Amino acid sequence: MKKFILISVWAVLVAGLFVILGFAEKQHQSLICSKLDILIRYNSDDYFITVDDINVFFAKKGLKIKDVPLSDIDAGEIEAALYSIPYVEKADVYISIDGDVKIRITQKNPIVKVFNKINQCFYIDDKGHLMQESDNYSARLLVANGFINEVYNPCTKLDVKDFSGADTVMMKTSIYKVFRMAQFVNHDDFWKAMVDEIFINNKGKIELFTKIGNQTIVFGDIDNMEEKFDNLLIFYKQGLNKIGWNKYKTINLKYKNQVVCSKI
Repeated sequence: MKKFILISVWAVLVAGLFVILGFAEKQHQSLICSKLDILIRYNSDDYFITVDDINVFFAKKGLKIKDVPLSDIDAGEIEAALYSIPYVEKADVYISIDGDVKIRITQKNPIVKVFNKINQCFYIDDKGHLMQESDNYSARLLVANGFINEVYNPCTKLDVKDFSGADTVMMKTSIYKVFRMAQFVNHDDFWKAMVDEIFINNKGKIELFTKIGNQTIVFGDIDNMEEKFDNLLIFYKQGLNKIGWNKYKTINLKYKNQVVCSKI
């Protein structure tokens, strides 16, 4: 009998709790959104989107949020709309207990600005996604140009994870080589400060131009990339620092364990 009474009491308590929660949810949904709180996280000093841009975007999309009942606000719809912005990497939309709509956006992090063979301009971010050029902002980044055949395509994903047939084809493209080179340069403080331009020559090979010195650095392909940069750094320290930075026209790193130079 005591067990039956205990179970009954718990059943009444649980039922009461659901009633209270249902009432609270109903009351919450009847609230009007009085505040739209937008926060954008940037992974660099480049600002392709601002809070004002997001507000203008919502207005153009006809997405009214402030002064709208919470029951009429679809967080999933808002997130989907935000992901259509080419500079958005991540978007989270949620409603606070007070009825405020909070939007948290992470902007993509561009690492290289590309000018292809037809002079089309776009960016590549650190995840290997292409970003279209902005009409409002131009990032000061490492530049890649030359005989780059690939054009802007928002569906392109360069950070391949396997060696399937499609990925093997991608890994032979100029734009993939640019991405891997930009990744390496941006992960090293010295080379990030030093390398100014990645040039793809008419044979699909990489040439580099630096902020200091007038040499063309013939890099070749992206194989043994770390070793080539290590050899170049040793040459800088033991060679150019002693004889001067403008003595050579080219520095050739194509050959394994060698740095071959030609004088001006």
